[in-house]
Amino acid sequence: MSMALNQVTVSVQQLPEAVAFYKGLGLHLIVQSAHYARFVCPDGLSTFSVHQHQEGTFPPSATTVYFECAQLDRQVASLKSRGYVFEQGPTDQPWAWREAYLHDPSGNRICLYHAGETRVNPDWRLPESKTKHFLTEARFTHWLNSIQTALGDNDAASLRSLFAPDVRLLESPFAAPVFGPLKVKQHWDRAMGLYANVSYHLIGVQGAIGYAQLEGTWGASESVVYSAMLALRFNPAGLCTEVVVWGGPTISRGVMLKNVSGVFSRNQA
Repeated sequence: MSMALNQVTVSVQQLPEAVAFYKGLGLHLIVQSAHYARFVCPDGLSTFSVHQHQEGTFPPSATTVYFECAQLDRQVASLKSRGYVFEQGPTDQPWAWREAYLHDPSGNRICLYHAGETRVNPDWRLPESKTKHFLTEARFTHWLNSIQTALGDNDAASLRSLFAPDVRLLESPFAAPVFGPLKVKQHWDRAMGLYANVSYHLIGVQGAIGYAQLEGTWGASESVVYSAMLALRFNPAGLCTEVVVWGGPTISRGVMLKNVSGVFSRNQA
């Protein structure tokens, strides 16, 4: 069964002041009617909505809505300077989150916090849960940075520490698979020896698989680049168990844009 939390809706006394409050927090307003407004969070695609209560006053919700902030202290200071009142400023909690609390104009409790890895992977995570949802964007980004450094420094030991002993690499569906960290390194050494300025860019994470884009220029040329999509599977220990690569030399984005623009110009002539 597929399921994802898309949004939370809270009741408010007055819609206009609620919209102003949440826009001020940094949410982007995407839908509004006489009694309803919906926002999209600035990071990711989660949404949050408010609905005006229709039957007089009501007690504020006992539910707390959490919004994670990468720069929590800076964001709280900025909000305070604009008149937002916090019942608790940024505070380190025993569960390794840093949290700040305030209420919206209708009394709904809001927590701005930063947890990072601890949000999904605390040290006390249940053992039976560790086989799923252990890969996060933060972990995957760290892995990509580590492999870029290991390959750039020609550090075989560091590179081996990133892979499971039986890792498999598949360079497109038409190539024979390569097995083991040593063979993977030899394969990448041969391939990357043709390219310069190699970099890895996070695309996203889905379950135990991380997706990234690899790019590099063809030798000294800047008009042709190597661009590939990577799909990497990880085990709960954070080691890569499978790599699938699909890509090859292609025209650079600048040249491609120029060619596309030329097509449009010819069609308009």
